[in-house]
Amino acid sequence: MGKNINMDNFEEVKTDDLFLSGPAAAGHITADFESDEDQESFLPDKATIGGIVLFCAAFSTVLTLIWKYMPDTILPFAKTSLIGFSLITLIRLFLSLLLPIVYFAVRYHIPDTNMLGRYPGMGAMLLSFMIGCPASLIFVSLHNLIVRFFLAKKIFLTLPAFLYVSKDMSIESRFLTLAAAFLIPVLLQELFFRGLFFSVWPRSTAVFLKLLLSAFLFAVFMQNPVDVIPLFLLGLLLAYVRHATDHVLCPVFTQISMLITYYVFSALIPYTDYISGTQADFDAASLYTSIAALVMSLLAFLPVLAQLRRMSHEADRLEPEQTMSWRESLKGQFGWSFGLGLLLFAASWVLLLNI
Repeated sequence: MGKNINMDNFEEVKTDDLFLSGPAAAGHITADFESDEDQESFLPDKATIGGIVLFCAAFSTVLTLIWKYMPDTILPFAKTSLIGFSLITLIRLFLSLLLPIVYFAVRYHIPDTNMLGRYPGMGAMLLSFMIGCPASLIFVSLHNLIVRFFLAKKIFLTLPAFLYVSKDMSIESRFLTLAAAFLIPVLLQELFFRGLFFSVWPRSTAVFLKLLLSAFLFAVFMQNPVDVIPLFLLGLLLAYVRHATDHVLCPVFTQISMLITYYVFSALIPYTDYISGTQADFDAASLYTSIAALVMSLLAFLPVLAQLRRMSHEADRLEPEQTMSWRESLKGQFGWSFGLGLLLFAASWVLLLNI
């Protein structure tokens, strides 16, 4: 005989949400997800332009402040010596450029193809190298004309924030100068301003604004008041080379070509040292040489630029169409962090110009 079970006295065993179904379960799961999101709401879901600018500006400004007011007696060498210049340059590059590159790439899982680009082909690399030849002469000519203008108007020339004065021509000093003043800076600058910056910027969105902002930040970071206009134009060219070829090494080839061209033509149009230069050093021949080199370099520069422009248009046609406007795509990319980064860069320039 079976036993009769009194259903009225039966007590339900409730397990925590184990048998929930329907709207109750959905509400419970939603609440769990909302609580998890609340705990991580302070972390952005992607890298932003404001974040990388603030990261770079903070370290750069702090190091500029320390280096400016550090007594010379603390160091066993002068701050304007080659060793002092190399030391502060490498520290600033590693903290202001390399550290944010590693942090943002790892923290936000930025693909290598977004930061470095895709293989553009030998033709793009050759064009990138070729455009560096006239670009070098244009840069040196503009520098010489600007220095001549400042001296003619008796305008005080503010020195760069980081410089060295050395007459040591030994092989060791040449290698140190090449590494600290060219090779390492070029690689890290391209990885940051034309690598990380381009990977964060929404692809094929407001291209002209991207090029302008990249060039502006590049010129501000260099902290060279005399060459700020040539550096801005150089940054604009390097950013366009990066955009047209879609590879970060192409602007590196451009700068290598610029260095080689300078050494080849340095006897014809030398780079004026405005630290020791005087008005007597600028005769009529140097003025005409700079103007002639500027005009001839522009004539050689424009055809190569036209080829890069055609390559850029072909690359743009292959890009998928954007469903959002560029204002919508850039939403959240700047914010308070970008403004604070600009304020820090402005503070470093105030220190530089002794305002």
